[in-house]
Amino acid sequence: MDLEWEEDRASLLAYLKGLSRIDFDFETPLHMEVKIRKTGRTFFLTGSVHTTLRLQCVRCLNEFSSPLSSKLELMLHPLKEASLAEETELNEEDLGSNFFEGGEIHLSEIACEQVFLEIPYQPLCREGCKGLCQVCGKDLNLSDCQCDREGFASGFSALKKLKLDQ
Repeated sequence: MDLEWEEDRASLLAYLKGLSRIDFDFETPLHMEVKIRKTGRTFFLTGSVHTTLRLQCVRCLNEFSSPLSSKLELMLHPLKEASLAEETELNEEDLGSNFFEGGEIHLSEIACEQVFLEIPYQPLCREGCKGLCQVCGKDLNLSDCQCDREGFASGFSALKKLKLDQ
């Protein structure tokens, strides 16, 4: 079966609201294309997810657009067949597996999972972002400030005086 659909911003945010604290927004609808094959009781999903997110730069705190495109390869197994042992070592093949319960597979949840997996841990508006001045808070990408950053004492400045025996 081949499927293609879009999810609008409002329905995505409503779904994500109960899932986790989110610090991003959707600029464009989430577009997903997926091919589903069934072998026995296992489903194989391959496809892609596309959207544009609104993220906040960790250095300058400005919001920026970040296009997101992700490939998807996933095996879905019925939850009843899952091993319920206390400890199970995962191998590389298990990392591309997931489980479904009942007679439904929620593809929107899988699409949102892909979005979470692709968001950078520390989003940057651009590679050379200079961030904010530690003294006055001015955005150094726009212009330099007149602050004496050499004289600024951070909590770690005491480490400069530390002498290590060699």
